[in-house]
Amino acid sequence: MVIKGMFNFSFMRWLGVVIKEMHELRRDKVSVAMVFLTPLFQLVILGYAVNMDARNIPTALLNYDSGHLSQVFVAAAQNTDYFSMRPVASEAEARELFVKGDVIFTVTIPAGFTRKILRGEKPQLLVEGDAIDPMTIGNALSAIAQSSKTMLNGDLPPALKGAAGKDVFDLIIHRKFNPEGITQYNTIPGIIGSILSTTLILMTALAITRERENGAMENLLISPVTGFEVIVGKITPFVLIGLFQSLLILFCSVVMFGIPLAGSVFLLLTILIIYIFLCLSIGISISSVAQNQLQALQMSSFYFIPSVMLSGFISPFISMPAWAQIIGSCLPLTYFIRLIKGVMLKGYTLAELLPDLLPMCAIAVVVIFIGLKTYRKTLD
Repeated sequence: MVIKGMFNFSFMRWLGVVIKEMHELRRDKVSVAMVFLTPLFQLVILGYAVNMDARNIPTALLNYDSGHLSQVFVAAAQNTDYFSMRPVASEAEARELFVKGDVIFTVTIPAGFTRKILRGEKPQLLVEGDAIDPMTIGNALSAIAQSSKTMLNGDLPPALKGAAGKDVFDLIIHRKFNPEGITQYNTIPGIIGSILSTTLILMTALAITRERENGAMENLLISPVTGFEVIVGKITPFVLIGLFQSLLILFCSVVMFGIPLAGSVFLLLTILIIYIFLCLSIGISISSVAQNQLQALQMSSFYFIPSVMLSGFISPFISMPAWAQIIGSCLPLTYFIRLIKGVMLKGYTLAELLPDLLPMCAIAVVVIFIGLKTYRKTLD
């Protein structure tokens, strides 16, 4: 059937084009898989893993009081569902856990806490929180501040019942590293990592796949240049681009947003260089699997989704379910964000950064090896 008018339209010719495109899609298994997996993956991550209200936050407990009111406070704090108390023996142990990121809060109950309350005095109780991510600790601090006014009411003696509803102890809250609660302190380090991963991975994967498509790669292979020299030569410009991006973003972060640079510049540059090579290796691995630029774009996007969502950039890492934290622990961006925050905002030394630096270096070695190995196979 042919429809005549301003243009000729043949139903049979149209049907032939549709069938031809369906066959093309059927042969492109990677693209078909991405069409179904990408929205499903996004739904699962956004529905189950992303949680803005962190609960059961790891908390180091330094309890120097043996009275029952301190135990009442601990139980009441845990009943808010925001604190998961972990008794520690000393301030040094609490500091170590705090530095490693194993705990977000440190609660210190002073000696004589129960005795002073029973005497009608107002002892001080200290709560210290890592305030780099204000969202993580905000609800928890509000909950404990509200409950502290009434949590001891049922255990006060009759002589002190008149104090019920009043503060029977002073709750001292220290927001460490970001006392003003500036949101940019938390978002800028994540933005640095996401920009580097997006641009470097995508540029590397697309550039190498494009050269393979247009035949430019074959021209290099017939030259005296070795496969390894081709790979190193290809990624060197992207290393320079990544360094330029990093320095530009860091400069703007300090000048425009007032992000402090408390740690070593040398450590910061070292972390950036490791992460740049890691991103480039991921891009090389994607280009070795992708058959065309569309597949390279789809596979890169499929990597970006969990990398951004499960790294602690969008929502607090500790608020995600266990399965999401396991996946997030395999992603380089998770460690990069922690390292950048540790250097820029906390002034951590190399020893304090090792718990996150060693896993990122291990991932970098594995990914670089896989990237070079798979890409040299494509060259051969």
